[in-house]
Amino acid sequence: MMKSKVLAVCLLGASVLLAFSGCSKKAEPSGPAAAEKELSWEDQVGLKDNLSAEELYGKAKEEKTVTVYSMSSRLNDVKETFEAQYPGVEVVVYDMRNSEILEKYQREHEAGIRTADLLFIKDSDGAVYNEFVKTGLLREFIPADMMKTAPADYQKGGYAPYFEMKQIFYNTEVYDSCPMDSWWDLTRPEYKGKIILRSPIENSEIMGLFLTMVKNGEDMAASYKKEFGKDIVLDGTENAGYEFLKRLSANDLIVMTSDTDIVEAVGAPGQKNPPFGIATSSKMRNAAKGLMINVAEYLSPRLGILDPAYIYVADGAEHVNAAKLFIRWMGGEADGSGPGFKPFHVRGSWPSRADVKPVETQELSTMNLWSVDMVYNYQHLDDLRNFWMTLQ
Repeated sequence: MMKSKVLAVCLLGASVLLAFSGCSKKAEPSGPAAAEKELSWEDQVGLKDNLSAEELYGKAKEEKTVTVYSMSSRLNDVKETFEAQYPGVEVVVYDMRNSEILEKYQREHEAGIRTADLLFIKDSDGAVYNEFVKTGLLREFIPADMMKTAPADYQKGGYAPYFEMKQIFYNTEVYDSCPMDSWWDLTRPEYKGKIILRSPIENSEIMGLFLTMVKNGEDMAASYKKEFGKDIVLDGTENAGYEFLKRLSANDLIVMTSDTDIVEAVGAPGQKNPPFGIATSSKMRNAAKGLMINVAEYLSPRLGILDPAYIYVADGAEHVNAAKLFIRWMGGEADGSGPGFKPFHVRGSWPSRADVKPVETQELSTMNLWSVDMVYNYQHLDDLRNFWMTLQ
């Protein structure tokens, strides 16, 4: 996780420039020279230009490479098909955790190092948008022709080729269906020491889910009454969302550092008393590897929140056209059927574009989800982080 919530941006150079320009008697350049001087970096490199794949490839061959800092090892599969489709353009993938990506990129940017061209990350707690996108450290590019059927909120801003979410996983060898129908079930004594998750301090997706529960404390209170038949009594907490987290933490949680480790612990065959896990929905693809896993498809008060996977262009990227070409390839190109999207078109992953159907996964329209409030999440991130640390 980042060392501070707000990124400090130094504007001293710009201030000095403005001061001298006010006092200078030299004539300002005019005509083409003035227009060139006023162009932003985005305009200079044509970041917003919607060129065809063929046009981008011509320019990308001159750039020769594109470097991606990625939260997912599946980018290596995208790399393989991209390089086969576009010979002469090499893809370099750095596979890291979300927090490691942001820390590395921030340090390099401050030092004037421009290694990364693209960052592939999650932003459930709002920190990426507020600290990197709004400050210009990350730039947005959406291929307009590829997102016409996407929800309106995702036709602008950062490009999100697909959605995931945190879901409760259970062992199908022991349970015919998920024995839980409420988030409050996780606080029951019979599940003490049997719930595995990643720490919200280290994982923005878990933090985003918990922030949303706190924001929707009234929903959590109503769900408690539905589950237990009585009004909730708060034990020194602000609302039922905080109370849920307090009781959840007190139920001897098992914390792991990897969603893969979580689903393997839940779904290993031959168990008599398996644990339950909160993990990323697309880990359902691991069922094909012999794990006995499935997910809860209904939970009170709501199933959860969507976690968009975003890919941003790095500020000052040296291989912009190759980066844009890679984004198109990763999203499946114009019709969404290209092999670049195949690694993400799996069970438990929802394409952001409606003209591409999910794989063996309930339709988004059938799911009772909370909406994500990035402003609220970012404003309350430190509060919830501090609260969680007091519970440990």
